Amino acid sequence: MPDAYVIEVEGRTAGIVARDSRDDQFNFFAASRAFDVLEARSFADPLAAEQAARHLARQKASRRLPGDDAQARELAGRSRPRP
Repeated sequence: MPDAYVIEVEGRTAGIVARDSRDDQFNFFAASRAFDVLEARSFADPLAAEQAARHLARQKASRRLPGDDAQARELAGRSRPRP
């Protein structure tokens, strides 16, 4: 399995995730400010990171309240800041 993946949402690059060899989690690195809220988050797998990025994009598109960004982080379940 590769150690890094590009995460795309609606035809644009949201960021990349790279495997952390210490804990086998995938760390998110935002490619644009729209996905900065996911920066430094850790996901169980690339699909979980993609789902969180898609959720965040939908929330921003519907212009909901700022607190909705927390839902994107929680979508992956094991999303957490890197130490």
